[in-house]
This record gives sequence, C-alpha cells and structure tokens, in this order.
Amino acid sequence: MHIRKASTDVSKSEYGGDFRRIYPWAGVSTPPWGSAWMTIAAGEASNPHNHDEDETFIIVSGTGIMTVDDESQPVEKGDVIYLPRFSQHHLQNTSAVESLEFLTVWWGAPEVSAAPTPTGATTQSVVEGQPA
Repeated sequence: MHIRKASTDVSKSEYGGDFRRIYPWAGVSTPPWGSAWMTIAAGEASNPHNHDEDETFIIVSGTGIMTVDDESQPVEKGDVIYLPRFSQHHLQNTSAVESLEFLTVWWGAPEVSAAPTPTGATTQSVVEGQPA
C-alpha cells in the first residue's frame, strides 16, 4: 500500500498558490496524465497562464471566480471545470477568510505523449483522440 500523507508531502508555491504535485508519483506510477492539489489563500488568485495540456479542476472546498479566456463564472465545492489547451485561465478565491482548494488533472502534453511506459511503449495511443 502506498499513501501520500498531506501532512508530510512536499508543497511548493506555484501558479500563485500552494501546489502539491501528486502524479506522476516517483517509484509508484507514471500515468499519461499529471495531477496536483492546489490551495489558494483567502482573497488571493492563481496566476493567469496557459499551457499545451488539457486540464480539469475539481473544486473541493471554497468559492471563487473562474476565468477562462474572456469568460468568468462563479464556482464552488463540487464544480468541475474543463480547460482546453492554450486557454488563458486563472482562479480567484472570493472568500476573505477561507481557502479555496481543488484537484487539478492535466493530460495530452507532447512530452507526456512521448514518455515511455513501464513496458517501454509510449503513451501515444492513450492521447491520440485528444484535441490538438
């Protein structure tokens, strides 16, 4: 059994919040996607950015305003947001007292597509159907 304890796992300041990378998990699994747990402090926002992966945010706690390109909408616990690759996005925590937490999962980056699996094959077939 492998357990990553939140209390002892490594978090870094990335993208304007507390960012704890989960997968790939060295020595455990290297799936064709990555994931992280992110916490945005009360009243703060993630840095506006874009990248060459598709991405999904799953809001675990808190409330905020999600902005993707020129569109903004309120989000709260339980909401799921899809971010197409190269979309400019950021998330504003609208609470003055509570953190906003979400799980992010991304896939389809060129370097992930070409990464060898434990069997030596590439993951290209896993991401072929993803939009470019």
